[in-house]
Amino acid sequence: MVEIAPFRGVMYNPSEVEQYGGLLVAPPYDVLNEEEQRDCLAQSPHNILRIDYGEKRPDDPEKFTWHQRSADLLKEWLGEGVLKRLDKPAIFHIETTCQHPLKEGAIVRHGFVCLMKLEEFSADSQVRPHEKTFSSHKEERLSLMQHTGANLSQVFGFFPDEDRQALKNMTAAIQSQAPDIDIKDARGIGHRVWVDRDEQSVNALVNTLRSRKVYIADGHHRYETALNYRRWLKERDGGQAAPSSDYIMMYLCPMSDPGLVILPTHRLLNQCALHPDEIINRLSKYFKVSGKIFNDSNESMMRERFISKLKKQKHSLGLYMAGRKAYYVLKLLDSAWEEAALLREPRELAALDTVILSNVIFMEALGLTEKDLDKPEVISYISDLPEAINAINSGCLSAAFILNPTSVEDILRVTEKGLVMPRKSTFFYPKVTTGLVLNLID
Repeated sequence: MVEIAPFRGVMYNPSEVEQYGGLLVAPPYDVLNEEEQRDCLAQSPHNILRIDYGEKRPDDPEKFTWHQRSADLLKEWLGEGVLKRLDKPAIFHIETTCQHPLKEGAIVRHGFVCLMKLEEFSADSQVRPHEKTFSSHKEERLSLMQHTGANLSQVFGFFPDEDRQALKNMTAAIQSQAPDIDIKDARGIGHRVWVDRDEQSVNALVNTLRSRKVYIADGHHRYETALNYRRWLKERDGGQAAPSSDYIMMYLCPMSDPGLVILPTHRLLNQCALHPDEIINRLSKYFKVSGKIFNDSNESMMRERFISKLKKQKHSLGLYMAGRKAYYVLKLLDSAWEEAALLREPRELAALDTVILSNVIFMEALGLTEKDLDKPEVISYISDLPEAINAINSGCLSAAFILNPTSVEDILRVTEKGLVMPRKSTFFYPKVTTGLVLNLID
């Protein structure tokens, strides 16, 4: 049974929202590079990243020294009234609007923020993860929670809503009132927030979710960190922990919502000692390799043909290498399935492009290890194809492996078997924005 609950959320003071609007909020910290982090911090003296992803200083004695500054700043903003805690529990309905990054038209996604009772992951759990996480992220986020005692950003989950009952409840809660917040952030993404304090409305959603499963879309490491934080509290306090530590702040979206969009997450191989010819030679053992050679005048046309071919062919991946004016399509050979089977992956995983990439290409063909795949200095991730290609053209990286997006059906097929996908198998877009509402664990 999934147990959700309203909570006394912490939100920016309306006067702050009026003055700074969308300059107060930010994307999740883990999708930002250092330059983007600095840009967000410069937007407003009260931008949420000053707490969630503050700058490190050269004289910091430890790598997480800035976490204490975050805790002090959170306390200061609450004391000054920059942030205010609601006096009554609520559920927060959110409408997110933006342009689709890969095709014409807008994305409009409907969801709500609530607390959800934590469950340890198991075959019987009603809360299902779908991909592996990075250990370094969990260590850092645990330290931040230990200092701040707060959920600063939401875990993104989705749930089945075939009868559309949840959507009806959500619509009924907001249709007769204006949003409490209506802003557009620095990236042009619109956010409208309705604070729902009505007990009847809240209970309708609580009761509807009892019979549903929740699949974690984004924020796996934040969920696992909340579990670790609860364990830490119990160890620290002699087996006791505040009841509020049994819950985590979630953003939940119906699975059928047309705004639930998944983008591909491409892989960048940061440095590879192998010559491009040797890479192609090794891959040819497992894939039919076809290249679309281009020059400066027809690059755009050949890229479009490459993308079109990639989309049409199942179990095909793309490759673009430094020093080569060619886009390669890698089509898995029938004989390679035996090689994949030797890796002892369950059928549901072996059929995923991300698993084929991780196991067959990175580990089997190129000789990387499981530990290498956990290191951002070896493999980095990006959802924007032009940015991936520009990164290779810059001369700093070796190769980009281009993927088609994972589908919701892929996620369900894997999670229902109690399995998890490789790291960064999905990129739900747009990300759930940090700063619209926070949760204090006390």
